[in-house]
Order: sequence, then C-alpha cells, then structure tokens
Amino acid sequence: MEDNNKIKDIIEKEVEKRLKEKLGEIESQIREQVKNEYLEKEDKLKSADESQPAGKKETKYFVRFSSNFRFQHIVLLTSTVMLILTGVPLKFPKNGVSQFIIEMFGGAAGARSVHHFFAMGLIFIGIYHLVYSFWSRHGRKDFYELLPSLKDFSDVINQLKYYLGFRKEKVKYGRFSYVEKFDYWAVYWGLIMMIGTGMVMWLFQGEFEPLIFGRIELAFGPDMITNSVYAIAREMHSDEALLATLVIVGWHFYNVHLNPHKFPMSKVWLTGKMTENEMMNEHPLEYEEIIKQEKEKKDSSPD
Repeated sequence: MEDNNKIKDIIEKEVEKRLKEKLGEIESQIREQVKNEYLEKEDKLKSADESQPAGKKETKYFVRFSSNFRFQHIVLLTSTVMLILTGVPLKFPKNGVSQFIIEMFGGAAGARSVHHFFAMGLIFIGIYHLVYSFWSRHGRKDFYELLPSLKDFSDVINQLKYYLGFRKEKVKYGRFSYVEKFDYWAVYWGLIMMIGTGMVMWLFQGEFEPLIFGRIELAFGPDMITNSVYAIAREMHSDEALLATLVIVGWHFYNVHLNPHKFPMSKVWLTGKMTENEMMNEHPLEYEEIIKQEKEKKDSSPD
C-alpha cells in the first residue's frame, strides 16, 4: 500500500514538473509572438515617419472617397435634410415646432414648393448614382465591395461577441463594414419608396410646383391613379419619411459623427481622406492591401 502511494507521489510530481515546463514553453511562445507583432507594428509606423524629412513629419493620408463620390453625397445630404424639414412638419401640422418651421418657408404652400424642388434633386442624384455605379470604374468597384457577403454575417456575430466580452479582438473590416453596407442599401430602399410614392401623389394631383421651375402639369396623371392607390401611397410616403428621419439621426449620424471616436464630426465626407491611424483602426484589411500594393509597386520599379 505504501509502495502504491509512493508511486502516485512520484507520478504527481513528474506530471506537475512537466506541466510547468510546458506552460513555460507556451508562455515563451506567446511572449515571442506578441513581441514580434508589436515590433512589426512599430516598424510600419517608423518607416512611415522616416519617409518624412527630419523636423517635418506629417500625417499620412489615404484617399477614401473621390470628389465625384463626395459631390453625390453632398447633393443627397442637402436634398434629404430639406425634404425632412419641409415634409415631416406637414405630418404633424398642429405641433408648435412644425408650425414654426412651416412659417419659415412661407406657409404650407411655400414648404410644399421647396419640398418638390428638393424631391427633384433626390430623383436626379438617384439616377446619377446608378449611372456612376455601372459606367465608372470606381463606381463599379465600390458597388461590388458594397454587396452583402457571408463575411458580413460572421462579422456581426463576432462583433457582438467582442462587445459582450467573449472575444478579445475587434473584427477587421475591409473597404466597407456591415454598418456602412446597411447605410448604403437603406438609402436604395428609401429612394425607391420615397420617389415611387411621391410620383404617385404627383400623378394623382395632376401637377407639382417645384421652387424656381414653377407649376408643371401632368394632365394624364389623374386618369392613371385611383383614390385608394393615392391614399395608400400617401400613407407609405409619410411613414417612410418618418422612419428615414429616425434612422438618419439615430443610426447614421451617431455612427459617422457622434460616437466618441468621431465626435464632433468625421471630415471624410468633405475631404475624402482618412489618416493612417484611422485606416488602421477602422479598415485594417483595406489598409494592409494598400500597403502591400505600394510595396509591390516599389519593389517592381527600377532603382
């Protein structure tokens, strides 16, 4: 019996010894791995700094959006904001704030005229963007990048795990994250709904009167649209406008401008550029691809 106990003690001591050795090896490997990753990151930042003249180190910028894309965004932004200001108050005409805003535009007729003008702006930019997306090389590339993929679904799950503490690393995104893709396709849905239902109401009324252009008659319209179709379109237009307003203010503005990492505003929609640090944090996969292409180009070029 005593011999068995001695054997057990010997085994336990040997197991404990080997476990310590293995844990020591694993700890050394992890330390070495973390050290290499840190040094690699430091080398990237150092090489970027060394490329600048001494005493004149500048922040490296990456072009994210072209002037064409920024033009489209500004037209869309302007049209949407003005449509909200002139449309939503008409949904709540008895509200004090609504009445104040309507009076700013010269009453209901004036607000409606401004609303029709910027509705034409929304139609224009919707058509323009479709042409840009299929005829422009950059447009086609971005459109392809914005298509939903299986990675987006796994990114949502992994990001939730990160927020809940079940994952240590943030999800790495490419050119567009699932949040940005949602924003993009939500605009498509909104344009179809708002332009479609708005045109049904114009046809039913037989005319519309945009600011500057004056009254434009659609004499054939009333014969095409029934009262029930008009009523449905009007309700859909009103509710979708309110939903779009809430999504823009509560979702898009927070993600792009009001969250702590961006407050008070991201300037990329104006400049089209992001700093190297922003690219590394927000679009690391795209950043790695750009750096790889720059390195290949540099290596292939003659000295």
